[in-house]
Amino acid sequence: MPQNCAAIYAHIPFCARRCPYCDFAVSVNRSPEFHQKYVRALRREIEFSLQNRPPISSIYFGGGTPTTLAARDLNALLALLFQNAQIAPDAEISIEANPENLSLDYLRELRAGGWNRISLGAQSLDDASLQQFGRAHRGQDVENALQNARAASFENVSLDLIYGEPLTPPSVWRQTLRRAAQFDVTHVSCYSLTVEDGTQFGVRARRGELKIGDDDSFADLMEMADEILRTNGFSRYEVSNWARPGFESRHNQNYWRGGDYFGLGCGAHGHFAGHRFWNERDAKTYVLRLENGQNARAGEEFLGAHERLSEFLALGLRTREGFDLDEISRRLGPDAAAILTEPLAKMEKLGVLRREGSQIIPSEKSLAIADGIALKLLQGIETLENSGVFLKNGV
Repeated sequence: MPQNCAAIYAHIPFCARRCPYCDFAVSVNRSPEFHQKYVRALRREIEFSLQNRPPISSIYFGGGTPTTLAARDLNALLALLFQNAQIAPDAEISIEANPENLSLDYLRELRAGGWNRISLGAQSLDDASLQQFGRAHRGQDVENALQNARAASFENVSLDLIYGEPLTPPSVWRQTLRRAAQFDVTHVSCYSLTVEDGTQFGVRARRGELKIGDDDSFADLMEMADEILRTNGFSRYEVSNWARPGFESRHNQNYWRGGDYFGLGCGAHGHFAGHRFWNERDAKTYVLRLENGQNARAGEEFLGAHERLSEFLALGLRTREGFDLDEISRRLGPDAAAILTEPLAKMEKLGVLRREGSQIIPSEKSLAIADGIALKLLQGIETLENSGVFLKNGV
């Protein structure tokens, strides 16, 4: 991925239903009229927020379910992005989709509109698990959608799966992984079930009606995923993501490398050179603000050197490639890299990290404990900061 490029994320909040684990900015059962209002608002935001921005290496439409919109609306939004931003000729252009009702004609229209990657929200291939997840589709719908995507000439197809649903035994997760690995897909993401306050699952867990697995059980399920996917030609390049060679998600890699990105739509976040900003979360409020000629921004913050370094480490250590000390120096100054010398030496002695030039790379088994390694590094940095070696916001 070229240096000094950024990414665009556009949020389409509409869903036919809210899944019991979902804590995203989702708008359920809105009318077709409101869909069009939202599209017009998003067009306004695109037109006034993307001028004089760096080149864009990836575009990602997520949600919600972007494919609840007509293909012609999605294609028109994509065309408007090309008119208002510097999009790289080889940009990765992704769209999330749910498997149900994803027809061949619809996918062909998207492909003709310029989309070149599709991320399918399968979550499981087991019908009983899908029912527990509150999903509208079944396992066969996933296979049908994949066949249609290939027939529509999508060469880059990703599959999202969730593990840790309390009523799903490990044997079912293993079967799902084996089936997924045999599909003609280029990328698989496996995410642990997270129970958030305010969701249906969160309410049930608080009442004691839903027992979520512990870290050890989740680690076992993740290890199972790694073993099965590796055996079938996928390589783990981030804690939760596997790809066939050359099909790593360029958009997500930009996040993990601490790159800049611009968020469009309700609830979308952006980041540019340490400046973080986010839009109104509620879809109706977002639309009203744009209709009234206002911007959609709900808040912003400016990150200091300590916060930026912390994020750079935490994200980089989740990836197979790790992080680059020279890049830290370029972005935050030489002191930011120098303060890592002592904590990194300790991690190298333990064998969890290794150094290749300026690159700091996690060992193969360290990806499973990436968050813990990042925490240890940050604790070491804070100890030195407190002793006056480095000013937290001195860069």
